[in-house]
Amino acid sequence: MRLTGGIICTKNGLKKGIDIVIRGEKLYLEKSGKKKPTDEKITHLNGKYVFPGFIELHTHGAGLFSFYAGRYNPEKNIFESSSEIYQEDLEKWAKLRVKTGATSLYAATSAMPLEKIKFCLRELEKFIKNNRNSWLGKFYKGVMIEGTFINPANQGAMNPKYAFEPDKTIFDDINETGLARLVNVPPDHGEKAIKLTEYLVSEGISVGAGHTSATCEQFKEVIDAGLKYFIHFLNGPTGNIYKSFFGGGALEAALTLDIMLELIVDGYHVAPWYIREVMARKKPSDIMAITDAVFVSQSKGVTEFESDGIKGTVDKSYRYVYVTEKGPTTLYGSVVTIDKVFSNLLSYLTKPMQGIWHEKLSAIPFEKALCITADCCSTNIVRMIKKNNGDDLNTGEIKNGRFADLVIGEIKGRDGNYTLKIDSVFVRGEKVK
Repeated sequence: MRLTGGIICTKNGLKKGIDIVIRGEKLYLEKSGKKKPTDEKITHLNGKYVFPGFIELHTHGAGLFSFYAGRYNPEKNIFESSSEIYQEDLEKWAKLRVKTGATSLYAATSAMPLEKIKFCLRELEKFIKNNRNSWLGKFYKGVMIEGTFINPANQGAMNPKYAFEPDKTIFDDINETGLARLVNVPPDHGEKAIKLTEYLVSEGISVGAGHTSATCEQFKEVIDAGLKYFIHFLNGPTGNIYKSFFGGGALEAALTLDIMLELIVDGYHVAPWYIREVMARKKPSDIMAITDAVFVSQSKGVTEFESDGIKGTVDKSYRYVYVTEKGPTTLYGSVVTIDKVFSNLLSYLTKPMQGIWHEKLSAIPFEKALCITADCCSTNIVRMIKKNNGDDLNTGEIKNGRFADLVIGEIKGRDGNYTLKIDSVFVRGEKVK
């Protein structure tokens, strides 16, 4: 297949006059106008933008399916869990998210019983094996272990009853399938965090830190051990120290040390002006845009629920979810989709804003902002994962020999208010939308 007449978004800017040729699972670039094989199927993009496929690095569910809790039954107000439900809903989840531009996904757990984590991973392993010859089996990249080792004082929407100190034995037990690709190891735990981080990195696993009140000094030690990214920065919660002790807290560590940052770009978890402040302080290549979506994303009709002992309430307008007893200052994951994250970030970057630490944050020109946004939803994520475990995911950029994971669409609107309208999505060379 040949895609011609598109505007290709690369880390070096927008490119025209180049065709994308898909051969099997991979893509190759050729100058437009080159003599084409007679058996080639040609698709005219008519000036649409072509982006590297978006990667959902941190997400828990959608369409009433929670990876860590099962399928929510609104009539009974309970989560139902069985092997049959997981196999059906893992397929449904993939089909829902691919429509939003996600071409791969890491399924995230929570603070929950260890046997339940093992069940979830076994079901994902079964799904991947049963669908290994389809895009569905290639869509799921693995699992993020988020809540098992959190600092209980920074529980957020998680149950501290199921939080454990970092322990290799616990990790090896829950990771019997080998599907864990990302693990949250807060530096708060000191030497235990350092030892587990070193072990995970040696096993090719990317280590992040979130739900943490660690000091900057503690962060430095765990970064030396292999920690590479901060989980949902400015949320979770994130500790800070304004006084002149320990080099500061977790917030200060994230902004001053060599570490990449996740940002939930739904407009509620982190205010737009704080997202701009962070991106003014860090390099754009350090930012990874995420959804942190939960089961109510891409669904309707749920107002309240309970999962692992924590009650949640859905905003009446379905804009966000919060811990019932704490109100909207303690959010319970998001309802956002990755195409909306893309649209939000592009809008924030192209709009001048009054900052918190800066008097004024200037608008970034459209073309530059568009390429930064695409990087934050794809390229930067792959760079972080490769950096940590050497695993060549072979995606995240539109380059010769990379997997043909692509999002094609139009950008509607004006500076400060853009919307990505997706036309088609390819996963490993297969058109799935």
